[in-house]
Amino acid sequence: MKSEKMIPAIHNWCDRWCERCVFIERCAVGVAELRRWQRDTPMTDEEVWQEISDSFNEALRMLDEMIRETGLDPEEIANQPEPEPDPNIEKLEEEIWEQGTRYLNAVDAFFKNNKAFFEEKGVEIQRRSDMDLPIDFDELNSLQEAIEIILRYAAFISVKARRAISGMDNMHDTDIWGDPPHQSDANGSAKITIITIERSLGAWEILRRRWPEKADDILDMLVQLSRLRKRMEQLFPDWQKFVRPGFDTEPPQVRRFEMN
Repeated sequence: MKSEKMIPAIHNWCDRWCERCVFIERCAVGVAELRRWQRDTPMTDEEVWQEISDSFNEALRMLDEMIRETGLDPEEIANQPEPEPDPNIEKLEEEIWEQGTRYLNAVDAFFKNNKAFFEEKGVEIQRRSDMDLPIDFDELNSLQEAIEIILRYAAFISVKARRAISGMDNMHDTDIWGDPPHQSDANGSAKITIITIERSLGAWEILRRRWPEKADDILDMLVQLSRLRKRMEQLFPDWQKFVRPGFDTEPPQVRRFEMN
């Protein structure tokens, strides 16, 4: 384990793909994942819930400390009445959730409906291998990577987009830490949403170029994602200004973490 300093809150605005994260050893969630992967035996249910409970209590303790450092009283903040939900924001949440869910269902249908197509491609590759014919492994790796990206982010996009919308009522205020308005959690959630949308768009484009016979179905995915990205950019015009701890503050790093 490296001795580099941990990066507080880095996991709040990431894509939750720990296996590929260059900061896995500097993230509280990442370190917990590493420990889980390195265990010889799976965690019992009791151990899992205990770890979650310990993590939750530690998060509360750190939050309490940070609030006190600002000169505020945590109990006073906790006792403040909950704001009334904004019906306009609730309506936006529903809109974004519906768009994200529609895309998730479309992805699921695409891979289920094309199962025979994928199996045929696999048989074709095996046949070429058996006949000692050349195989473009770069193209195969590119396709595998694209599919992995699409499946990884299919559900993540709608969940994170909804979180961004739910925080819109606070995004124009300077928070208790003294951060500028663009550094709100809503903008951070919008930023990682848009980033994962753009990665998914790139992945679908790879499939479209490789499988022209599936172009019509893939075009529908591209249209859905493009519309969602445009909507998020309209709602969060300052999303690019948000600075994500680690990802936007550390020098560019490259690393592919392989699970044992």
